[in-house]
Amino acid sequence: MPDEIDFIADTSAIIALLRRDSAVEQIFTGKNFAITFVTLAELSLGVLKAARPEAAWARIREVLRDRQMLHVSPVTPAIYARIYFDLERSGALIPINDIWIAALAIERRVPIVCSDEHFSRVTGLSVIPC
Repeated sequence: MPDEIDFIADTSAIIALLRRDSAVEQIFTGKNFAITFVTLAELSLGVLKAARPEAAWARIREVLRDRQMLHVSPVTPAIYARIYFDLERSGALIPINDIWIAALAIERRVPIVCSDEHFSRVTGLSVIPC
């Protein structure tokens, strides 16, 4: 069984770590965090757009070394659907990728570290701003 995680790092938090943001590094110090498959996909897109893709991948590997990556389970789509439905009904949709990340965090009962304020619209999600 994987180690217990303290939180899920959203793409915005990982980007801050990649940029060596000292305030964000403090949040992560001594913590066991995971990322989601969505964050890896978003980072992969960033690498494709990077001027120096090899250097970008090297830095990502350094920051994410030995980190757990979360994938959907049979329960995740139902949580995703509930989040989407509630946000759409309230007229406050957030990006689809972020709904997946929120669903994974809710399913695992862990907070998300992020700089995106829109995560606060998701009922039942704990957010640690960075």
